[in-house]
Amino acid sequence: MRLPRYFLNIRRRAVLIRDEEGDDLPDLDAARALALGTLREMVRLPHVYGLPRTWRRNVFVITDEGGTALLEIPYSDVL
Repeated sequence: MRLPRYFLNIRRRAVLIRDEEGDDLPDLDAARALALGTLREMVRLPHVYGLPRTWRRNVFVITDEGGTALLEIPYSDVL
């Protein structure tokens, strides 16, 4: 059985930056965990991602394969 594909798009101000690849994950909880893990990694590696103040207002917009928004996770949830 094929896993559903979730996309971790980024909303920066009024612009949506689309995740063109997505990730095959078992469910929305796994997509949420991936987004939060990514954010924790970003906080841990400011020399790679920049200081949190430069991106803390961004939001992950998790969508399904049809483009339906399922969940929004503000980056500030991890800060």
